[in-house]
Amino acid sequence: MQRIFCLIILMLSLAVNAWAIECYSCESIYHSSCGDDFDMENHFKLDCSHVPPPRYLGYDLDERNATGCMKRTYKVGDLLRIERNCFFGDMNDTDRGCQLDPTVEQADPISCDVCDTEDFCNHSSQLKAWPQYLAIALFAFTAKLLHGLS
Repeated sequence: MQRIFCLIILMLSLAVNAWAIECYSCESIYHSSCGDDFDMENHFKLDCSHVPPPRYLGYDLDERNATGCMKRTYKVGDLLRIERNCFFGDMNDTDRGCQLDPTVEQADPISCDVCDTEDFCNHSSQLKAWPQYLAIALFAFTAKLLHGLS
């Protein structure tokens, strides 16, 4: 019984991870409503399964599919820019996936927040991972409960 339950949980978690994430996609330089006063308009929604990784990340990228969403903030001169888009790369090591396009001259990175907790999770400045922690705690509680029943 426990093995069947664990197998079902594993299959469900793999199926959920296989579905593509959807993210907001915009740049404040082109859309003023993409900045800190973010307006969640429908035309900013993007299914990341239809988006290839940026070329400047390189073709040897382990993750060819988007692994999450990001909100990147950087400065060019005195101008603050905010970009929301699909994130490609390792969610635990975001340096590579957060790097700026090298064609943007004199860009100074400020922050890069990534998330994979839910579709369109890159809407706010504080991206949270609490649903992941809740799922892990629920799995641990269920495993302990099943172990106690045997």
